[in-house]
Amino acid sequence: MSGHAPDGYGDWVVLHIINSMMTAPIEIKNAYLKHGKFHEMGNKDAEISAETVNSYTIAPNTAKDIPSCGRDSALYGTEGNVEVWAEGTKICKLFWSDPFSGNNDFQLQDYKMGPGTLYVVSVGDWNRSGGSLGNVHVEIAKKG
Repeated sequence: MSGHAPDGYGDWVVLHIINSMMTAPIEIKNAYLKHGKFHEMGNKDAEISAETVNSYTIAPNTAKDIPSCGRDSALYGTEGNVEVWAEGTKICKLFWSDPFSGNNDFQLQDYKMGPGTLYVVSVGDWNRSGGSLGNVHVEIAKKG
């Protein structure tokens, strides 16, 4: 790659999803990318499909990384979302946007808080501006 070519690889996120439930596995569904690509952890050149991400199951008391970055030689970063499910219930959608320029965004969507909610979702810190969105820790637990 030329030193003057655009490099979307500098725009990246790793969703570190932690399943803190005792018995229920977490399933990843409906992975979607508007820009960028999913890739193997530690290798941005090894692209993986959304279908592969949709096959991810996170066993109780374990974690799984879902990395995404911009494409090499592209002026776009990465933007997309995944849904988090357990026991046949959609817990939430995780949305990210790490553009080539401008501020980053990360949102917990489609999550209902309150007494009727069975699950608790905690989102760690993430970088809002000045580079990659970075590692975003998302912990899922079941109430009770």
